Amino acid sequence: MPAAAEMPWLSVLVPVYGVERYLEACVASVLAQGVDGIEVVLLDDASPDRSGQIAAQLQVRHPGVVRALAHERNRGLSAARNSLLAAARGRYVWFLDSDDELLPGAIAGLRAVVESDAPDLVLCDFRVLHERRGWRHRLLGEPRRRSHPGGIARPSVDRDALVRGLLQSRQLHAWSKIATRGAWQRAPFPEGRYFEDMAVIPRLVAASATWRHVPRPWVGYRQRGDSILANMTPRKARDQLASLRDLHDGLVALAGGLGVQARAALDYFCLRTFASLARSLPHDDAALDGECRAALAALFPEGVTRALEDCRRHGWWLRARRMRRSLARRGWLQ
Repeated sequence: MPAAAEMPWLSVLVPVYGVERYLEACVASVLAQGVDGIEVVLLDDASPDRSGQIAAQLQVRHPGVVRALAHERNRGLSAARNSLLAAARGRYVWFLDSDDELLPGAIAGLRAVVESDAPDLVLCDFRVLHERRGWRHRLLGEPRRRSHPGGIARPSVDRDALVRGLLQSRQLHAWSKIATRGAWQRAPFPEGRYFEDMAVIPRLVAASATWRHVPRPWVGYRQRGDSILANMTPRKARDQLASLRDLHDGLVALAGGLGVQARAALDYFCLRTFASLARSLPHDDAALDGECRAALAALFPEGVTRALEDCRRHGWWLRARRMRRSLARRGWLQ
């Protein structure tokens, strides 16, 4: 075990599965920013292609910086992330998907924030990298997405503002949230489930006493047509319902409860999720339809119609109208 002085300040954790086309570019985007005090840990989750071999080669080419681990059998993204977290040595942890990239200046920007303020949680923005760039993207550049509505210049202890912003932006992915290793260790990912990022948000929020949003894109998120969540299936829908319930119940149970604005944002997020399911799910699966109805009733015991009216009162009147239309077409209004 290295001496304490040699411990990295940052662990970039990269779960690897079936990404032989992207893995080298992903790791190169990190190493190009300097390796002082940084470790890159790769974990191949029994990939069917050459990803595991590429990871091992990267470890040989970058000794002491890149570490390559492997699962003997495929266990899924959550298990890979949990194994990576157990192996991490850095004070801060940054999960990076193996087909994504860190944008230039990302690590320097994070280090400046850590050295000046040392928040428990840092949120960053991202750019979407399209596989096929149309004329609009070539002319205007890749679109930037915010992980929080507004930049927070100094560390904040306002948990309601954190929750409200995360839910309004709807960007709950792990890779836009850099946190202390201790905070992430208190938020393990549920294994064997899609939509795992949504489920861990309450525990990550609870573990982060201070937080900051940096309104600059640090991650290049690759939008692929063959991504896991590109198409909704009954299993994915059930996993989404389970993670949505974890998100809802976990946030409601936070010590001290949620303020009025944060609770409204939570209801709004849940309703938008159900409206999306109403539009995407097949109409011939009676069992799944019944599960969605039951989940709606559990989250909104006073009725969906009342929750939609609350959204209107908080200024989301156009979105409330659209959600009402989607839910009504499925017969999910109560």
